[in-house]
Amino acid sequence: MKSKYLVIMGLAMSVFACQKRDLVIQSAQIPPISDLSYTLNGDTVLLSWKMPAGLDGLIPIVSEGASSKELASNSTTYKYGIIETNKEYTYLVKLKDGKGNLSLGELVKFRREGAAPIKDAFGEQNDNGVLLKWTLPASPVAKIIIKIGGQTIELAGTATSYQVNNVPIGTYNISFVTYNSAGQSSNTVYLPFKVGATAVGYIGKYADSLSLLSTGDDDEVAAAKWLFANYSKSRYISFDNVKNGVVDLSQFRVIWWNYDLESTKDLPSVATDATVVSRLKAYYQNGGGLLLNQFAVQYFWTLGRMTEPYFMGFDQGTGFNNPDTWGIGVKINRKHDFSTHPLYKGIAMTTQGDGRVTFPIIGPGWKENHNAVILRIPEYLKLEPNDNEAAYNKFISDNNIEWLGQWDGIGDYWMAGVMELKPKGSYQGSAIYIGIGGIEWKQNFTTNVYQSNIEKMYKNAIDYLKTK
Repeated sequence: MKSKYLVIMGLAMSVFACQKRDLVIQSAQIPPISDLSYTLNGDTVLLSWKMPAGLDGLIPIVSEGASSKELASNSTTYKYGIIETNKEYTYLVKLKDGKGNLSLGELVKFRREGAAPIKDAFGEQNDNGVLLKWTLPASPVAKIIIKIGGQTIELAGTATSYQVNNVPIGTYNISFVTYNSAGQSSNTVYLPFKVGATAVGYIGKYADSLSLLSTGDDDEVAAAKWLFANYSKSRYISFDNVKNGVVDLSQFRVIWWNYDLESTKDLPSVATDATVVSRLKAYYQNGGGLLLNQFAVQYFWTLGRMTEPYFMGFDQGTGFNNPDTWGIGVKINRKHDFSTHPLYKGIAMTTQGDGRVTFPIIGPGWKENHNAVILRIPEYLKLEPNDNEAAYNKFISDNNIEWLGQWDGIGDYWMAGVMELKPKGSYQGSAIYIGIGGIEWKQNFTTNVYQSNIEKMYKNAIDYLKTK
């Protein structure tokens, strides 16, 4: 036993000696900055430092958490905002030369003391102006200051909503600041908001609303009835109206196409007419909002907003009986969680054991399953495997989208079924793409026990697009 112990000790010392000999610490090739300091001015921090004497062309690199930013060579200041209250910040500043050599880093730490900010700011345009809503922080606040355009509103610290009247048409960045009993302010919370037309259009291939309600697919009819009952300034638009120029599209804040037939997925010829496409494209490019679901999502390619020929998954037909509950997953690859996106406001989420976050959309019974989704995204981008983060980054960057949802059982980047299309290039409008086949406005032969989730989702989509 003693000899074995000595052998083991000898081997351990030998390994340690090798490790020690292999450990080489090289000194930095260039000197660091000096006199690093910070100045807080409201929501902004200004970092400043001195560069090493006698050297030129060095590039400062400023890091905070996982993010880094290279500055112009010889820079001696860096400004950043918004600095949140009651949060610890640590900034690291290094220098880099033209050969990639790095200096040692200098650190500065600070904490901005102040009131806690509001959360979940939301605006809703109505006939008289804008109704603002928010959630109060856990810590009590003494007052809330709101600024919109030229108006400044002071409210009690217990307020959670306010109606702003007489707001001219335009684009606003509404600000909210709270104050605590010591007079300290919170960081500013901004709510981008567009005040404009208020009407919502429900577009389709039918000649008029009576034809829609009497001859349309049951899912199209159910959605139309819900819209007309819940939005007083909503009306039906036919593609023929658009083609003939008898409807002024600029009066609509959002145009919704709910194209969900059992017979075909193909777009109707009137929708792809050159005049119709030109006018709807102009509406979208000029800032109009689009809500397209089921087979209507193909229209994003017709309008030129989506251009890549991704692998698509379409399911057609009358459907089938199924005993399961189907849902949407909102934590893409169990990493990018969009459960707090305005599209899902008020919908109860469930965190699954493997990290997926989901909510149900259709219960047991007949399901038409009219999918219109993008599939095999990493394969198309040649960035496999299916959980490759580079595929996610390229997909959202190429298209300027938020990837909001997929079928609830998927835990990677294989498919996209719900998206927000943000303004891109000449397309200044915002849009929502909903292609998950489990979202039906009328479940055949039964009542969908999760119908309220569908209604909430679409109300959220319309109300959200009306703020853009």
